[in-house]
Amino acid sequence: MDNIWAFLEQTLTATVAAVLLLVTKRLFLDKLSPRWQYGVWAILALRVLLPTGLLGRALIPGGQVVLEAAKAWVERGLSSALTDPYGITQVTAPIPLVRLVGPNSVTDLLFLLYAAGVAALLLWFGLAYLALRRRVARGGMPSPAVLDQLRRVAGQYGLNLPRRVVVLTEAESAFVCGPLSPVLVLPDRAVDDKVLLHELLHLKYGDLWAGVGMCVLRCLHWCNPVLWYCWNLAQNDCEALCDQRVLERLEGEDRRAYGVILLSMADHRYARAPGTTSMANGGRNIKARIGAIARFKRYPKGMALASGCVALVLAAACLVGTSGAAAVPAYDERGELALAKAQLNRPTTVAGALDTYAQAVLCDSPVYYAMVAPEGDRQQAQQQATQPFEEADLYSSPFWELGFTWSRPAWQAEWSVMNLMADGTGGYTGTLFFIPLNGHDTMGVVVQQVAVRPEGMFWTVERLGKLEPWVRDDLWLCPSSKAPYTTYVAEAAGLRVEVDFQCRLWVEHQKVQDEGMFQLYSGGVDFTPNPHGIFAEVCTGIGARVCSTETGDTLDLTLKAALMGETGDPAQALEESQYCFTLSTGGLDDDVVQVSTGTYSGDGMSLTAMPAALAVQFAYEGQTHTCVALPEEVSP
Repeated sequence: MDNIWAFLEQTLTATVAAVLLLVTKRLFLDKLSPRWQYGVWAILALRVLLPTGLLGRALIPGGQVVLEAAKAWVERGLSSALTDPYGITQVTAPIPLVRLVGPNSVTDLLFLLYAAGVAALLLWFGLAYLALRRRVARGGMPSPAVLDQLRRVAGQYGLNLPRRVVVLTEAESAFVCGPLSPVLVLPDRAVDDKVLLHELLHLKYGDLWAGVGMCVLRCLHWCNPVLWYCWNLAQNDCEALCDQRVLERLEGEDRRAYGVILLSMADHRYARAPGTTSMANGGRNIKARIGAIARFKRYPKGMALASGCVALVLAAACLVGTSGAAAVPAYDERGELALAKAQLNRPTTVAGALDTYAQAVLCDSPVYYAMVAPEGDRQQAQQQATQPFEEADLYSSPFWELGFTWSRPAWQAEWSVMNLMADGTGGYTGTLFFIPLNGHDTMGVVVQQVAVRPEGMFWTVERLGKLEPWVRDDLWLCPSSKAPYTTYVAEAAGLRVEVDFQCRLWVEHQKVQDEGMFQLYSGGVDFTPNPHGIFAEVCTGIGARVCSTETGDTLDLTLKAALMGETGDPAQALEESQYCFTLSTGGLDDDVVQVSTGTYSGDGMSLTAMPAALAVQFAYEGQTHTCVALPEEVSP
């Protein structure tokens, strides 16, 4: 947690989990054993320690949208040093991570106050424990009779003795102090065997460590009263479970006598120090424990399965939660909530980034562009997304110039990307083509050069050129010499082999279900972006030329070409590639690059960009030559 919004997200999630546990524990108060009642607090501890939003899961459906909207509304007028008003709130750690920067806003000061509270409370608990240890260190040695009594109780029930036993005059009751080097502290009076048994059972089951853990969890959320109440209740459940363990070892009148001992402690103060256990935990809590003793029973073994099933359901609800996915905003949504939805739907795939950008262009939606804008343009896009919605200016659009049909919410066009080439820095460049939907006759297509680049776990789209109308009624996309293509070149046996390769990729969109005017004009296409989509279809076009490096003569040969695999072995690529073409070389004519073309569709397309190299094989003068062709030229 590195800002106040991350803390709010974490503590609100923990609060919802705590309320769910409290309600469930109340429902099963008399039905499930004290072991279950105490054990389920481990679910809350894990919920507090696991960062909210881990693996894209959320406990509160829609909660992050509301939080992001609130953050955008509050932070827009501030200049916070710890909070990015245009970024997504992420809980990277369950503890406060304070950056060494000066606070610039009230939200910065609130987070620093929270972090200071965590440190101060940890220090206070630590000093209280050290003060108690100093008093315990001054305690006296117990009498031989007391030590004999302690050995007898431990031996009778098969329990280990503590490392040290002291008598402390001011102690009101027996307690154990110190998880690392436990000391049994006894009051300066006779102590019943059952009290000793209670404290020895605390030692056996490591309850001191559980108490230290709860103390740390209190500090992490010191300003959350719900969690403080839960940890108080968890400590009481720990004592109730220890009571249950004692009663399971006692018989007959000894059980009733144990209740009488508890009743005698009803007026004791509850001032347990961290790192200790004590049978006395306050009058109100003692009364609840006496009621539990009155209801004491040995729970049947079959209840363990039922208890485990209930705990498993609770753990799934509190720890796994829901998918956490927020709905993609509508093209005409504006304001903080729309912006929050956009921020939570930033593209996670190359195809998703291109689809989101394409729908932003077609719908003229700053909200969609805010989802995919690079860091330098994001602030302006997000500011535009908070302005009131206005209808698009159709007349200034290149789509209007070419006669595309407009029907709310978008220009009636589909998009595809050609020549998606790796740029050597982890991103890609390519040419977007906007093509009329089937049945819509226009005078051309609209194109734009773009770059797709990674930004952390997301992908952004940067404009490399303007939207331009191509007034070409003879344009065929893939294969076509009018559309971009890449020339791959290899030399072997004194020959120069040139392979022209095109690759067109696009994402398939869902069809809308309702009949009516929108479906009549759009063909039922849903123009909502798919920020996590994959390329659903690939179309390739390929042509080749072979010429002599000495004479320059063009030769007519038959050759095979395939996409190179990861091994770098062209022979293996030709044998294994699913994209393998057999070509009779003839070069380009006026209209078509293609000698061979293929279209592939299906989930999880393996071809997502132009290949880094092609494997080429041809026969010349009775010998077969296999070589690697590398890209040399990209057409304009």
